[in-house]
Amino acid sequence: MSQKDYIVSFAKSCGADLVGIADVGVYAGYLGQVSARLAETGATGGDYMVPGNVVSFFEGLSDARRTLASAKSVILLGVYSFDREGDYSATRQRLQGKTARTYAYYPVVRQVAEKVVEYIEAAGYVAVHGQQIPLKYVAHSIGLGSYGWNGLLLTEEFGSYLALRAVITDVALEPDAFASPTVPCENCGRCLKACPTGALYAPYRVHPALCINPLTRKEDEIPPSLRKKMGNWVHGCDICQQVCPTNRKLEPRVPDPRAGFDPVHHTSHRTLAGLARTPDLADLIERSNEPVMVRNAIIALSNIGTPEAIEILRRYEDLHTEPFDGYIAWAIERITKKVQGDRQPDAGGER
Repeated sequence: MSQKDYIVSFAKSCGADLVGIADVGVYAGYLGQVSARLAETGATGGDYMVPGNVVSFFEGLSDARRTLASAKSVILLGVYSFDREGDYSATRQRLQGKTARTYAYYPVVRQVAEKVVEYIEAAGYVAVHGQQIPLKYVAHSIGLGSYGWNGLLLTEEFGSYLALRAVITDVALEPDAFASPTVPCENCGRCLKACPTGALYAPYRVHPALCINPLTRKEDEIPPSLRKKMGNWVHGCDICQQVCPTNRKLEPRVPDPRAGFDPVHHTSHRTLAGLARTPDLADLIERSNEPVMVRNAIIALSNIGTPEAIEILRRYEDLHTEPFDGYIAWAIERITKKVQGDRQPDAGGER
């Protein structure tokens, strides 16, 4: 076997479901796409949840040699993230929140990447792992998957439920050129129609300021018009993936024992310490030390809108702590109007 074959085989033995090799270069096409989105949406670094100047951030992603000056190859790793714990169909009835499925598999793909780095370094080379490149763009460029209309990487075997990570190394490996999978997006558009906030405003175009995924993670004030569209998502969102015809054919995997939330190693998990994937909303308000998650739980209960939900919220009417001061009063008023409206007889009906 070649050196490349050994690395690919080792990565798969560690739990990678997809492995692809890309050459190191300047991803000018990626920068062009980003520039177009910024011009169309007026998005800022805060919308993308990136520090500092947004253009500088994306320029930093466009060349792997900014991470490793001697880099010659990029190893892309993907782990299938839709497991048997990903059935969120009854969470509203149980007054639970939902977290995006793939978040739980970031620790899995990270640990796979760590082992690949160790393997390469044991052979006398240099390697680093992380998310310092445009993962979806590079994966698409070598045919590891194809962009779906929702802007996510779509594969035939695993749909869009993939946790991605890269290993950048000074090992010279032959880049892959897979036959890109055919995606059923043309004349479909289900993801665009299903997006409740209009964040998917055109094929392959996402407005980050409207996307529920970053909305649930930012500390910024969420306008009431967007709160009403967030459902019971408390961290991330899978709506565009749930309606995708390719994803609806998937069989859930056996959960990987490494799956879960790891705030120490993943900044995106900062507010998720100790949480189940479908946390109890009342418990989240009572016990969470993260104001963002308390806020999200309040919004989720308001969107569930049942008498049971309002009973929970009324226990905390005197909760006046930033950044969720005012959210409970808003939620109670909203549900009260809904419940009272449901009790009103239909016009012309019996009284």
